[in-house]
Amino acid sequence: MWDDPGIQDDASRRLFRDSVRLAARLASAAGIPRTASLLLLRGDILACVAASDLVEPGARGPYRVSDHPVFDRAISSDRMVDDPPLVILPVRGDDRVVALLVIRGEGRLAADVRGTLQSLAGIVGLGLSQAAIADELLQEAERSRRLERLKSEFLNIAAHELRSPLGIIRGYASMLGEGVLPDAERHVALSRITEKAEEMARLISDMLETARLETLGLELELEPLDLLKVIEDAVRAMRPLLGRKHTFVVTAQRDSMLVVADRRRLTTMLTNLIDNAIKYSPAGGTIEIGCDDDGRAASILVRDHGIGINAEQAHLLFSRFGRLVTPETSHIRGTGLGLYLARETARLHGGDITVTATKGGGSTFTVVLPLA
Repeated sequence: MWDDPGIQDDASRRLFRDSVRLAARLASAAGIPRTASLLLLRGDILACVAASDLVEPGARGPYRVSDHPVFDRAISSDRMVDDPPLVILPVRGDDRVVALLVIRGEGRLAADVRGTLQSLAGIVGLGLSQAAIADELLQEAERSRRLERLKSEFLNIAAHELRSPLGIIRGYASMLGEGVLPDAERHVALSRITEKAEEMARLISDMLETARLETLGLELELEPLDLLKVIEDAVRAMRPLLGRKHTFVVTAQRDSMLVVADRRRLTTMLTNLIDNAIKYSPAGGTIEIGCDDDGRAASILVRDHGIGINAEQAHLLFSRFGRLVTPETSHIRGTGLGLYLARETARLHGGDITVTATKGGGSTFTVVLPLA
């Protein structure tokens, strides 16, 4: 019977079950039926992970140690407690009490039976230690497999997505170096080089941030910020990419909105949303950016009037490498990392991002962040 296994190693599970059944049999040697259960200690909580077949439902827990003095006594003293109808044997692992072997039945146990049960508790403790090591190794192996898959995906994306902007940069740089471009076109060439260099920088940044998020998690450098200043920074950074087809309209209902956030990551989150709005409205139009609050949370809207998507597919946009490739979007380059990172960043700040969209009717991304 497993309420809260806590342990993934099958061999250790069998050891616990067999040990508990053996404990019940040993404790019943005097002819008095007894039951046994193994309670795993997690903080102040004891949860039953194995029980003999006769254990009553009420003996399975979970228990709060502080609410049961007899359990607390066994843990704090690290000694067997014989307090009929319970006999409680601490189970040690990693130099501390990690579980309790609990025998329930009438009368006291004979001294030789108690000694045998104490030895059995020691064996169970070794099993728990081995299970913890096995779990750690399993988790590490899974992390390694996940990182290997991530590396392969990154290499494929880098080879595919970096080739195009790099080719354009090399082409314009070559023409500028050879002096074959008329003076009137040099400014355009430099603008295109800058645009493609920024595109490559964002791609590399997104890949590095995703790798960090998947392996170590993102550490935020939190400070009080005026959210409207962060929006200004994001708009300023993205304005060179607008071209002639798009325009920005920024509106705010307040003069300032104070949040506690990581300025760099919040700016990157907003530039990813704006970049998405530009890319998915290839015919041009207005990119609307609005900001408001309800006294508790700030809401930032990034709205385009472009291709849009089917509403039932909207949730796929935020998955890692999630791109909705349709006849209308197949020519649009992207990794599917920008929106994934944007939402993860919002959630790390205690907020979230949602999207409302209709096919052919544009998309609206809404960022919600708690106010300071």
